[in-house]
Amino acid sequence: MPIRAAKLLLIAMMSLSCLPRVQAADALPGTQPLTVDKPLDVFMIEGLDRYCLKEIEKARGARDSLWKRDYSSLEEYEKSIAPYREKFRTIIGAVDPRVPAKGLEFISSSIDSALVATAADGSYEVYSVRWPVLEGVTAEGLFLKPKAAPVARVIALPDADWTPEQIVGLAPGVDPASHFAAHLAAFGCEVLVPTLINRDDTFSGNSELNRFTNQTHREWVYRSAFEVGRHVIGYEVQKVMAAVDQFTVRNEADGKKLPIAVMGVSEGGLLALYSAAIDTRIDGAVVSGYFNQREGVWQEPIYRNVWGLLREFDDANIASL
Repeated sequence: MPIRAAKLLLIAMMSLSCLPRVQAADALPGTQPLTVDKPLDVFMIEGLDRYCLKEIEKARGARDSLWKRDYSSLEEYEKSIAPYREKFRTIIGAVDPRVPAKGLEFISSSIDSALVATAADGSYEVYSVRWPVLEGVTAEGLFLKPKAAPVARVIALPDADWTPEQIVGLAPGVDPASHFAAHLAAFGCEVLVPTLINRDDTFSGNSELNRFTNQTHREWVYRSAFEVGRHVIGYEVQKVMAAVDQFTVRNEADGKKLPIAVMGVSEGGLLALYSAAIDTRIDGAVVSGYFNQREGVWQEPIYRNVWGLLREFDDANIASL
């Protein structure tokens, strides 16, 4: 430290030591000294909890008054909910432009074939595929193609901890009743099953820095995406909408307007609900193991937290989109 700076610091310290001791002021009218019988951090968190729970309950009572739906006709209804649809798209971060669809890319598992399996009765085949989503982001999964002309096209969304192979019945770990992708294909639907970000923590970190955490993959992406106004939910909804892009291309190639639907279970149910709310090209949605009141979302995994969601949107309002 320079000599002059050291002298000034010494003078300042000596001056402070000469000041008279300040006695605690009397309490202001209508107040009293803070006295708590627990650590201040615990006291603070309890206060924050009370405030947030009160705000959640307040939002629940005020939410319906924020919606102005016009039921006079289907066309007017669509116009009236369009601003809510766009706001919902924004708060889940599904706003980036997607790469145009040009057809599914079949991933060869051997030298000459992307075929993974064939149904026992020969009614459909299973292929390994990928498709572009955003610049630098690609989705992949399984494509179930009926031997006969398809009757519909469905995006099947497993729970986050289920693989596409499990809901197709090609891998153990899921009750046969939940092989819904295979059931849909057996009934004549083309089915696309995306791989979802799971709840393991294998890749939650940076291998170059050799730094890892025990956050699940979904939480890892959630925390990083939050910094740039995005969300793990939004990214996976983009995967679904990119799958709708692919089915739209297939409809155009076939010269048919086959219905496009989504069906999901648990985390996949959330994505099915959210995707159908945003993308009007989706003709139907099946949501299993997710739809409920959301006032207890603070007790759910953090990667389901969407900033500002409960001010206007609970599951019923999302379904109305």
